[in-house]
Amino acid sequence: MTNREKIKKDIVVAFDFVDQLLANPEMLEKIPDGSTIRFLDSEKEIREKKNDKGKKQYVRVKKHFELL
Repeated sequence: MTNREKIKKDIVVAFDFVDQLLANPEMLEKIPDGSTIRFLDSEKEIREKKNDKGKKQYVRVKKHFELL
């Protein structure tokens, strides 16, 4: 997958997530203020970097979004 294809895919996933948040605003209450959201494909694993700072909220990408 080229970098351009990955960016397009990430944009589509982000807009799908916003669409689901609009349909289910209660999901927003589960995300702490100041969190960084990372979208995970089923193929990706959660990897932390030593220099990662701040709160994180992981979102598994399925037919519906699931907060982890």
